[in-house]
Amino acid sequence: MKRRGGFTILEMVLVLAVIVMLSAMAYPTMAGWFKSEKLKTATDTIREAIAMARHLAIEEGEPYRLCIVEGGGNLRAAPDRDEFWTGGTGDDAEEHEDSLPNGVVVSIDHGVSDGEFMDFGDRQTAQEVGAVNPSSWVQVAVFFPDGRADTDATLMCEGLGVRSMIIHLRALTGTSSVER
Repeated sequence: MKRRGGFTILEMVLVLAVIVMLSAMAYPTMAGWFKSEKLKTATDTIREAIAMARHLAIEEGEPYRLCIVEGGGNLRAAPDRDEFWTGGTGDDAEEHEDSLPNGVVVSIDHGVSDGEFMDFGDRQTAQEVGAVNPSSWVQVAVFFPDGRADTDATLMCEGLGVRSMIIHLRALTGTSSVER
C-alpha cells in the first residue's frame, strides 16, 4: 500500500503550539506599542485643538478660548464670549470640539506631577462630544487675532500605563511643542 504525503495531527498540533507560544511572548511588546500609539494620537489631537483655536482666532478676527475637561478627555475651542461657555447658544461663529481616545486624560500641569505611570485601561475618560456640562470646562488659554495666546501653558497627556507626554503652549507665538 502506498502512503500519501501529508502531515499527521501530531505535527499540526506541535506547529500550532509553537505559534501560540511565540504569540504569547510577543503580546506584551505589542500591547505596549498600541498603548504608546494611543497616547501619541491623543497628543496630536490636543495639538490640533491648539492650532485650530489659533487659526479660528486669526480667521474670525476675535479672541478664541481653548478649554479642556481637566482629568478627562474633552477639548473645545470657541469664541471668548460668555454665551459660548455658559450653556447658551451663541451666534454662527465656528467652534471646534473633540475628545481623546478612551483611557487617555489631559490636565493642566501645575508643576506637581512626577511623571508617574497611570493606567486608566480602556475606561471611558471622555464624554461624548457636545455633552459636556458647561461648568466642567477649564480654560487653557485665549488666542488673539494676531496669533498669540494670553498665557504660556503646559498640558499633560497621560494614561494607559505609559509615561506621560507634556505639551507646551508658548504664548508669544501661540504654537505648541511636545516633550516626552
